[in-house]
Amino acid sequence: MAIRFYKIYDFGIDGKEPQDMYSARTIDIENKRICLARVPSGYYAVDDVCPHAGARLGLGKCTEDEMIICPIHRYQYNLKTGRGLPKQGDYVNTYPVETRADGVYVGLEKKWWQF
Repeated sequence: MAIRFYKIYDFGIDGKEPQDMYSARTIDIENKRICLARVPSGYYAVDDVCPHAGARLGLGKCTEDEMIICPIHRYQYNLKTGRGLPKQGDYVNTYPVETRADGVYVGLEKKWWQF
């Protein structure tokens, strides 16, 4: 699987801390909505749509134990694995994130026509 990385934050333009700690926001890459979250261990990217009722996770909050909380029904998903709480039995897709010297990048799988 080939991954293409997209620059989300440029530290030279956006500063060294462009997103608040424990915050989430929605970004759009190649017409795909992704929730970008920041916690002490770094940045994480997951699907922006909560599988329970379709709410935007980018409008949610992050917890100290690195979960994103859906703003509607309070469903929670682990930012590292995408797994919901055991009683939920669902998950969100995760995407690779790299923090490089010049910024933050999110990776998406390349389509066959992008090679």
